[in-house]
Amino acid sequence: MRGLRSKKVVEKGKAAASSLRQTLESLADPSYAKKTERFFHRSYCESDIFIGIRMPQCRAAVKAHIGTTTLQQVKELLHDARHEMRMAGFISLADVFHSPAIAPSSWWDTIDQSAEDSDDQKRLHISQLYLAETRYCNNWDLVDCSTNKILGETLVRFHAEQLQDYATITKIEALPDWYQTLLCSHDLWETRISIVLLLKLISTHRSVVYKICLYHLERFDADPSLRCTIKGVVFPSLDLIHKALGWILRETGKQNQGDLVAFLEAHATKAHKTTVRYATEHLDKSKAKRFVNQAKSS
Repeated sequence: MRGLRSKKVVEKGKAAASSLRQTLESLADPSYAKKTERFFHRSYCESDIFIGIRMPQCRAAVKAHIGTTTLQQVKELLHDARHEMRMAGFISLADVFHSPAIAPSSWWDTIDQSAEDSDDQKRLHISQLYLAETRYCNNWDLVDCSTNKILGETLVRFHAEQLQDYATITKIEALPDWYQTLLCSHDLWETRISIVLLLKLISTHRSVVYKICLYHLERFDADPSLRCTIKGVVFPSLDLIHKALGWILRETGKQNQGDLVAFLEAHATKAHKTTVRYATEHLDKSKAKRFVNQAKSS
């Protein structure tokens, strides 16, 4: 009888631990999957499989089950061919980074949980894991839902002094090694990650945001033939990079429109028209048109 009871407990534990994946699979909607695919160019991730889970459903499933989901199971989600499974994996990492206590204690086997800075050690652990898994963060929405919440927050929380040094001397060598690696990467997704994480810096390190955006503008302006790669293969379009830069500049400009105008007065000629169109969406139409006309069309 005792053996039977123990077996039931184990089986119940397994069911609880796997419930995030099971819940996600139960939410699959083939008709919605077809609609979702319209937002994603197949050329970016040809093997991506969409099963039709809405983002609010995905977030709710993670919130409900993260407390019984092991780190290994989250990694398995990250490595899953199904787009929404990877999304759930990256949302899980972002949620746990924000509130380490919501994850099972088994996530932190290598961390002294009695230490005063244990939560920060846990966050650094998540950040390192994220950096190790960037090859699976291989579509624009996967990047956009997670990188500023993990890597952007990591910069602000743990590297404020280095950000200040960079703001002063404008040399990427002043930045953390991991961020230098992203900034120098030719991989399309790592390049987008290096840009989108800046969302977290806008309120506290605005000058750094502008300098990093300029770094990318000058990088591609200096070599018009330069392209990013996907899985090591040169990809012909920089559209997702141009849009990311424009998005960050637009959001930064909302803090101080004068700073954005000054930036564009000095550097619009180095930017692609797509970047400038995105950056100037909230500017007066005549001023926006002037900057777009100064920008590059290719």
